[in-house]
This record gives sequence, C-alpha cells and structure tokens, in this order.
Amino acid sequence: MIIIGTFKHSIELEHALTKLESLGLSKERLLVVCMDKESKTFQSDKPNKESSLSTGIEIGLAFATGLSVIGTSLGFIWTWGPVIWGLIFAFIGFFLGFGINTVFAKKHQEHNRHKAEVTVIVQCQAAQADEVQQVMWTNRALTVGLTQASPE
Repeated sequence: MIIIGTFKHSIELEHALTKLESLGLSKERLLVVCMDKESKTFQSDKPNKESSLSTGIEIGLAFATGLSVIGTSLGFIWTWGPVIWGLIFAFIGFFLGFGINTVFAKKHQEHNRHKAEVTVIVQCQAAQADEVQQVMWTNRALTVGLTQASPE
C-alpha cells in the first residue's frame, strides 16, 4: 500500500515521522518532499497586492465610520461642532485602519511565506495502512490518500 499525506511544516510533522518509524517502517519506506509555494516560471504579485489594497481600504473605511461617530458625539461638546470633529475623526480613523491593516498584512505575508507544505509518502503492508493513516490524521495532516502499490 502507498499512503500519501500532506502537512504544514510544523512540529506535528516531526511527531508523525517519529511515530511512523516507531511502527517499524524503515526510512527507506518513507519519502518526505517539501513542496514549492510559487511557480519558478510564472510569478505574479499583482493579484495579492490588489486584494491587500482593497482590504486595507475596507478596513480603513470601517475605522473611519466608527471614529466619525465618536468624533461627532464629542463635537457637540467641543468648540468646532459635530461636523468638523466628525470629519477629523473620520480621516484619523481611515488612516489608522489602513495603517494597521498594512502592518499586519506584511507580517502575515512573511509568516505564510515560510510555511510550506510537506508531502509524506509511505510504502507499507496492507495490515499497517489503517495505523499509518491514523498516525497522519492525529498529527494534523491536511490530506491523506491511499492507493494500492503496483506489484513488481
């Protein structure tokens, strides 16, 4: 039997490999492949930048709406009035929301860039197949597939 599982590169992957080896599977029966996240021939950053900009604008508008309500409420007390303070707080809210989104989007993008998927291919006997699949699922495999090995 050939069992194929995909994992995020994490400590759970290491635990799964250790458990598979403890089941009696030799290293020659395990194949671990780190998958590329981007194509080397065609790389396009434009859709990601556009969606990030769109999300930044949406979050900025949400912050602007919230802060303009607060500014308008406070404007009834302050000297320039509710309209001026509502507009001032709206601008502050937009730039605050847009800035926060930009900072978190860059951190999230760099964090995800390093987390590649890893494919684990295990060749085992039919009697071990259920146990190998269970080890993969308990160690947070993203997907697990099973196929018959062709006789040689």
